[in-house]
Amino acid sequence: MSRDVFIMRFPPEVAAVDEIDEDWEPPSLGAGRVVRAVLAEVLPGIEYSQSGWGDYEGPGFSISSPVNEADDAPVAGVSLFIHGDSEAAAHAALALADALKARAFDTGSGDFLTADTAQSAFDAWRAYRDCVLDQRGP
Repeated sequence: MSRDVFIMRFPPEVAAVDEIDEDWEPPSLGAGRVVRAVLAEVLPGIEYSQSGWGDYEGPGFSISSPVNEADDAPVAGVSLFIHGDSEAAAHAALALADALKARAFDTGSGDFLTADTAQSAFDAWRAYRDCVLDQRGP
């Protein structure tokens, strides 16, 4: 089960995603090659497949991220599919957002991810994950 975080240049004045106008178009994070270079800088050792999926192994977590736009094509957002049981993953997501001059949206909490909310968002995701796994049984 993954924890999903989306990184985009969300409007800085909004406190919640539902405050964003329906006709809002996200500004580009940069060209495909630039965004992949930022991911490689923030997540040293990330490996890209031919399809554009990047896979990173961190301390107690892993991140998969499809950045399959062409080298010169604009990238509107980056999806992070996080696996593992480590709060460090939230800090990696925040570091990526910061490096891309963007904001991270945590789908589990439904809120923007910040340094102040990283621990509580992680705890909420872990509780949800454990509940779902308990319901599935052995």
